Amino acid sequence: MARRIIVLAGNPNVGKSVVFTQLSGRYAEVSNFPGTTVEVMEGRLGPDRLVDTPGVYGLSRFTDEERITLDAVRHADLVVQVVDGTHLPRDLFLTWQLIDAQIPLVVAVNLVDELRRLGGAVDIRALQEILGVPVVAISGLSGEGLAELTQMIEKGSQPSPKGRAFEAPCVSNRLDAMLWNEEDALLAQICQNTPPVNNRTVVYSERRLRADETAQAVFTPTRPASAVNQWLGHVLLTPFGSVIALAVVLLSVYYLVGVVVANVVVSHIESAMTVAVLPVLTALVGDFVPPGSIAYRLLVGQYGLISAGLIYLVALLLPLIIAFYLLLATMEDSGYLPRLATMLDRFFLRLGLNGRAVIPLVLGFGCVTMATVTTRILSTERERTIATILLAWTIPCSAQMGVITGLLSGLGWPFALTYGLTIAGLFVIVGTLLDRTLAGRPAALLLDLPPLRWPSPMNILEKTRIKVVAFLKEAGPLFLLGSGVVELSQMTGLLPALSDRVGPLMQSWLGIPGAAAPAFILGFIRRDFGAVGLYASGLSPHQILTGAVTLTLFVPCIASTLVIFKERGAFQGTVIWLGSMALALTVGGLVARLGPM
Repeated sequence: MARRIIVLAGNPNVGKSVVFTQLSGRYAEVSNFPGTTVEVMEGRLGPDRLVDTPGVYGLSRFTDEERITLDAVRHADLVVQVVDGTHLPRDLFLTWQLIDAQIPLVVAVNLVDELRRLGGAVDIRALQEILGVPVVAISGLSGEGLAELTQMIEKGSQPSPKGRAFEAPCVSNRLDAMLWNEEDALLAQICQNTPPVNNRTVVYSERRLRADETAQAVFTPTRPASAVNQWLGHVLLTPFGSVIALAVVLLSVYYLVGVVVANVVVSHIESAMTVAVLPVLTALVGDFVPPGSIAYRLLVGQYGLISAGLIYLVALLLPLIIAFYLLLATMEDSGYLPRLATMLDRFFLRLGLNGRAVIPLVLGFGCVTMATVTTRILSTERERTIATILLAWTIPCSAQMGVITGLLSGLGWPFALTYGLTIAGLFVIVGTLLDRTLAGRPAALLLDLPPLRWPSPMNILEKTRIKVVAFLKEAGPLFLLGSGVVELSQMTGLLPALSDRVGPLMQSWLGIPGAAAPAFILGFIRRDFGAVGLYASGLSPHQILTGAVTLTLFVPCIASTLVIFKERGAFQGTVIWLGSMALALTVGGLVARLGPM
């Protein structure tokens, strides 16, 4: 028997990835925030290939998620649509679109246990009769109905005869004919013909009516949420309530990550690694590699792969990454993150982004490298470019921010306020200029607000584990590579020579003694090293402010730089890197001349 392609499809937040895990045995992230499963997950279901697609509301090409899902559905031997039983009327729009496209389909009504708990019901037999395809009630979390679903998948399905027949001038299959009638731009270009104006609106309205009529016949709605949940959900979307909640969340994140983890946990781990682990590894390397040789210095030299790269990765980044992903998973599973995205959407639109950008931008305050990888969740190349530039140019990582906070804390409020207003102002100015300069518009933010609930500790821990492992696999080698490049620069004399060249520029333009030049070189290696370097330079409060602003805006650390080049390509990466340097020197020079004395 030929190996089939089984595709899981469905709206965001329907539990599709949990079903994928149960069927294939491989974990896929469960998220309350659309977009976190942009990459298609694959597994095995017996002899068949099982594909988990991103959550979408329809088959089209408006976003990357929709393009990925459309391509997967096009090549599928069978599509299993997972629908949320508690939101059946909403999800049936995609069901009827799959039926109209003549896709072999099985419908799995998920979350039936929660549906029963909330007093709702779905008549599965009547729904199967109306749709003309197999339908099964399941619970991805408890496993209810999954054996029956597996049997239906093994048996397969035929396209439903209940769909609407579409015709198009240059295509023969029903999927493309349907897309052409929905004013798909690519098919209009291929056919060199377009349907009547507003035809998509007509098709969508008719399908929405069919979905509503189907739901009315088979669906018993759930009871309303509790009065407390309704009140809290409403407050979190009001201007006053959302600002208060955001302030509490940001202060909590800063305290837990920027103070407890970055200062206390990282300090203890780094000290233990330096005192107990590094000497052992250095001695072990010395047993196999002659001390003083090129290979020895590359491994355990001042900036070696082990002495700097591995220690940095394990002692600094790993605790920060774990802390941030734990907090992010908690906000996702509680239902707060989509509300935060909704609240910030109007502000982000002015910067060429939408509310979804809150994830990478918040993560940037933990680690810009990690956040740059996360920009993949954004819908368009334009938005990913804007977010990457904002991260590289204006957002300090938590390690650097902790040191800078210590630097400014004893200087008085005028210096701290100047620093904060400068960085925040540049964030808004840069985003606004990019929005007005780059062609295109931000994608609309379309998401459902899930109910507020207590998050599952096991789910949070598992999501964090998967995210941390994936980040270390992707970014870990880049950190080690960066350490090797820096050590080679030190060995060849390039690093000292660069420091000598930077000194006069700092003295003349920034008003900072040339002796502080190594701080900026070290900042490229590791952001907090650069900030620490300002401590030992004997600078005045005004010079410390100038140095802190310049260092924050200066080029990202070498690991972030490598990730930026990997994500954005050589040309954009070079522009972003050089632009960061130009911005830092320009603003630093202005602060040196206009800042408080």
